[in-house]
Amino acid sequence: MATADPGQLRVLAVTNMYPTPGDPAYGAFVRSQMASVAAIGPHVEVDFIDGRKSAWQYARAVPRLRQRVRSGSFDLVHAHYGLTGIVAAVQPLPLVVSFCGDDLLGTPDGHGGTTTKSRAFRWLSQLAALRADAVICKSAELRDALRRADDRRRAWVIPNGVDLELFSPGSRAEARSRLGFDEHEHLVLFPHTPAVARKRVDLAHDAIRELAALGRAARLLLVSGVAQTDMPDFYRAADCMLLTSDQEGSPNTVKEALCCDVPVVSVDTGDVHRWIAPIAGCRLVKRNTRAIAEGLAQVLAGDRRIDGSEVRTQIGLPAIAQQLVRVYHEAIAHRTGRAR
Repeated sequence: MATADPGQLRVLAVTNMYPTPGDPAYGAFVRSQMASVAAIGPHVEVDFIDGRKSAWQYARAVPRLRQRVRSGSFDLVHAHYGLTGIVAAVQPLPLVVSFCGDDLLGTPDGHGGTTTKSRAFRWLSQLAALRADAVICKSAELRDALRRADDRRRAWVIPNGVDLELFSPGSRAEARSRLGFDEHEHLVLFPHTPAVARKRVDLAHDAIRELAALGRAARLLLVSGVAQTDMPDFYRAADCMLLTSDQEGSPNTVKEALCCDVPVVSVDTGDVHRWIAPIAGCRLVKRNTRAIAEGLAQVLAGDRRIDGSEVRTQIGLPAIAQQLVRVYHEAIAHRTGRAR
C-alpha cells in the first residue's frame, strides 16, 4: 500500500468524460485534474469509458479494469461520475468516487421531476458511494444528496480546480481582435451546451430579448465544444457570462470566468452562490426572464470587469490536487482500518 509520500502513489483514474478529437471540451476538467495530481508526484493513468458510443462500453470496461488492477501497478482507483463508480466497484483496490451533478441529483425532465433514466443512475450512484472508501462531491448540495449518513461522513466537498496558466485576466480588446468580434458591441457569453435541456438556453435567449426591451442591446454568444486552450479568449472578449441552468453541481464555467475577471450573472444553482456572492460586479438572480435581464443590465452598465483574485487563490489546480491526494490517503486508510 502507498505511504504518505504522494510520489509513491499509483492512481488509476476511470472516467466516462474525457476529451476526444471530435469533442475536445468533453471532460476537459477531468484531464486537467488528473494532470495536476500527476504534477505533484503520484503516477496517474487514465482509463476512458466512452459511454456515448454505447452502453456496452461500461460492460466491456469491467474485465479490462480488473485486468489492469491485477497487474499490481496501482494503489488506488479514482472513478469520476457515479455510473463509472459502479464499474470501478468490481475491483478490489481502495476506491474514490467523484460525483459531479446529475449522477446524484438526477436530470430535470422539464416538469418539476427527473427523467426515468436518471433516477436509475441516481440509484446506481448511491451503490457506488456505498462501495467507495472515500467520496468527493463537487458541492455541499451533492454531499447532502447522499442517502447514508456514513457516506456523507466519508464525503469531501472539493470543486474542480482551474488552470490559472490558461484562465487569467487579459485585454478585452485584444481577445476580440483575435476572435474577430466587434470592439463595441455588448457580448454575453453562454459557454454551455445549448442542446442540453437543463442548461436552459431558451431562458437565456428570452432574457436577451427582455434586455433589449429595457433599452440595452447585447448579443448572446453561444460557445460549446471548444478546446479548453481556446476558451480563455472567449471569456476575456465577453462583457459578462450568463448561467441559467435548472441544475448544476459546481459549474467550471463560473470559476473560469471569475478567474479571467469577467463578471457572472447567474441563477442560484449548485455552488454558484459560494463563488459570486462575495464579488462586487456579479449578480445572483431569480430564475425568470425579467430578473435575469435586469441583472444583465446592471452588469453591462458597470465596469464589466471584476476582481477575481480571491477565487484564484482558492481554486488553482495545485491546491486542489493537494486535497485530492489527502483523500487518496484517507481511502487507503479506510480500506486498511485506519480511517479518521
